[in-house]
Amino acid sequence: MGCTSTAPLEIAPSEVNEKADGMATHLKLEDDRRTDIDEPSDLAFRKGKLYAVSDRHSKIYELDNDGDVQSVIDVEGTDLEALAVDSDDRFYIGDESKAKVWRLNTDGERQESFDIDTTDGNSGIEGLAFDKDGDMLVAKEKSPATIIILDNDGDEKDRKKLDFADDLSAITWNPNDNHLYALSAVEHKLWRLDADFDKITTWDLPIEEPEGLAFDGKTLYVVSDTEERLYVFELD
Repeated sequence: MGCTSTAPLEIAPSEVNEKADGMATHLKLEDDRRTDIDEPSDLAFRKGKLYAVSDRHSKIYELDNDGDVQSVIDVEGTDLEALAVDSDDRFYIGDESKAKVWRLNTDGERQESFDIDTTDGNSGIEGLAFDKDGDMLVAKEKSPATIIILDNDGDEKDRKKLDFADDLSAITWNPNDNHLYALSAVEHKLWRLDADFDKITTWDLPIEEPEGLAFDGKTLYVVSDTEERLYVFELD
């Protein structure tokens, strides 16, 4: 289903600092579409195709441009809140209930696992991404909202508490500008972060409980858990 407006809704950033100088800040809502997925919780691109994961069902869904499910991969696990793809096109899922990240084969079978230390609070894994160096970035939801960096062997390199965020519901790496983007379901905000994971651009999104995001060039996809709706933005 498309937007009710005949023209794209332009969303100006609510906050920009000097580190965003010369970077794209115009966020335009081009379309929004219902999905066939119960409680979608994250998004990722793999080989030009959009995939989603649900925290209600242990499945990875391939979506078309209308948000319709084209194929389904069954995954062993529960409470799947995060999805990412590495440079070798392998899926990774975050299992919040077990505080683990699993690498999957193409059939959804679990391969290697990575334990994530979330003992400094009572909220677990909500987002996954890989940066330009191939390090895995893990978003811990809250208490406090934290980004954890793992190396190629799955060993923790560092972690950063985000004092500006009440929660984190998803993260994704944008290869166009080599920055990490983070999402808040509680605050309905999208942040562009610098190398120290400090915010440099903030957008307020007209979305109820945004839970997942992924970039495809300048196109940004955001999915709402409660609305079960896929939003399509252009960033330029």
